[in-house]
Amino acid sequence: MDGKVAPNPELRPLLQATDRNISDSNDFKEPAATRTPFVSSADEGEIGLGDTQPSRLVEDDVLPETSPLGRTLTWPSAYILAISRVVGSGIFATPGAITQSVGSIGLSLLLWVVGAVIAACGLSVALEYGCMLPRSGGTKVYLEFTYRWPKFLASTLFAIYAVMLGFTASNCVVFSRYVLFSLGVHEASNILSKGLAIGLLTAITVVHGIFPKTGVRIQNTLGWVKIGVILFMILSGVYVVLFRPVADSKSEKVNLLSWDHLWQDSSWNWGAIATSLFKVSYSYSGLDNVSNVLNEVKDPVRTLRSVAMTALATACSMYFLINVAYFIVVPVEEIRDSGELIAALFFERLFGESLGRRVLPLAVALSAAGNVMVVTFAMVRPFELHSTGDSWQMGNKG
Repeated sequence: MDGKVAPNPELRPLLQATDRNISDSNDFKEPAATRTPFVSSADEGEIGLGDTQPSRLVEDDVLPETSPLGRTLTWPSAYILAISRVVGSGIFATPGAITQSVGSIGLSLLLWVVGAVIAACGLSVALEYGCMLPRSGGTKVYLEFTYRWPKFLASTLFAIYAVMLGFTASNCVVFSRYVLFSLGVHEASNILSKGLAIGLLTAITVVHGIFPKTGVRIQNTLGWVKIGVILFMILSGVYVVLFRPVADSKSEKVNLLSWDHLWQDSSWNWGAIATSLFKVSYSYSGLDNVSNVLNEVKDPVRTLRSVAMTALATACSMYFLINVAYFIVVPVEEIRDSGELIAALFFERLFGESLGRRVLPLAVALSAAGNVMVVTFAMVRPFELHSTGDSWQMGNKG
């Protein structure tokens, strides 16, 4: 025995190598009868449980391409995975901080549009990889495919990033604080706040681990509730425009929508603009969240393309319109002074201090809980691949 592993005829490489390339390398050469052509994206919908999907050819382990749970995620579920990952609790705080930095309404709205363009550029790269490598893992799979040498470098770096820079816990803390605030507990202890956060994460982990279908239904419900809350806030701004009290003069309405007023007090400091643009770009992160669970998505290539672009269009529209709603309801001077409390001022002006202080915390808490659910559901797949893939089997070579 020369120590080489016999080829498995069931494995079909994503990028079919030519005879010349194989003969020039040290890889084994499959017999012509066992080679299968690359499966196009049009055939992805016909791939079912137990079938072998397209895979790149690697020297050692080939990761499984079909989830044991089967392809159970439909288009609406995949859409919620993307949009709930993008729209978190930041939508209730980030617009105020950006307006405080750049100073004007027009520049703030412009940054949200520019951020959407930047997000579209990054998303195009993720979609290129996702359609070429239609399997779970997301960025981990793409890095391993692109940077094969030094061996295990991409896998190790991704593991460090995933462990050291994970941010699911922050949304758990946001959930606990806003739930306690809505219940009237304004000065909760750290033990109570962190205990509620740990309880949320534990409950989500148990639901996704033991009752996966129930977990998908719950996160779908929370996702649609979140979208409904944001649409309600947008329509509230429209209501204020149409049925503003007579005490407000018409000249004030015209002044709010005038071109000169939009750019009044703009701060063209490049440092402030760069910082604000970074916050906007962060608000669009997670559009490719579906790529982490492609083994469980029906018709993965088509679903990934349509879901990602639809989520980008939805997020851009909601971010832009909810900013407009903030500016219509809350005066710009108060927004600049409020910082990250712009949503609190919005609800207080609409529903009064008592009701507004209860509606806002519950809306933020639901948004944070939905974000934690989709992050836990999707990001556990790359972690699972690390535990079973080639990253930790360096000494397990035949």
